[in-house]
Amino acid sequence: MSTLTVRVRPDTYRVLQELAREHGESLPDALDRLVEELRRWRILQQANEAYAAVAADPEANAAWEAEIAAWDVTVGDGLQNYADEPGDW
Repeated sequence: MSTLTVRVRPDTYRVLQELAREHGESLPDALDRLVEELRRWRILQQANEAYAAVAADPEANAAWEAEIAAWDVTVGDGLQNYADEPGDW
């Protein structure tokens, strides 16, 4: 695996060390995890903003609710719920 050097401020380095220690990780692993957590958080924030925009627009919200209602009929399609059975799914 190739690596690069990134300069960080001393306070940031101390926080990274602390977070790595709390999770029993190396500094590079902690940094990888933190960047991935931030990336995922941003995706969820963007999704929340998109849902809020739809909810704020009565026409878009009505279309969204109609689509959800159309898909809700598939719940009673007779397919078995495998989550209730033992085994690895």
